[in-house]
Amino acid sequence: MIEQSFNTRFRWYEMSGREQMVWAVVYAQTRGDPGAVAHIADQTVSLLRELSIDGEAPNPEYVAARYGPGLEFEEFRSWYPVAMKIAKKDHVRPQKVDEAACREAYDIYLQCATDFY
Repeated sequence: MIEQSFNTRFRWYEMSGREQMVWAVVYAQTRGDPGAVAHIADQTVSLLRELSIDGEAPNPEYVAARYGPGLEFEEFRSWYPVAMKIAKKDHVRPQKVDEAACREAYDIYLQCATDFY
């Protein structure tokens, strides 16, 4: 068995549901080298993002994993409710983000941080 690997521009968890569906459909319906096909799927998702159909920002824990590794839980807990409010455009109030939500988001942050480094 020949093992093939290729890099994609987007991580699956960073894409919205619509983007995941579009990426998967393009990948499944395009013939060719898997790496080249993944690149075509990435380009399609890029075009979809330019349309700004969903208008959703990624949750802050994903952004922090990419750009701010090494946060301790206490730092993360004080930052996360405000970042969530900014990312979700007042759909979330900082008071509504409880300890359990912070802990869950911090666990996601830790898991995702390893993907970038």
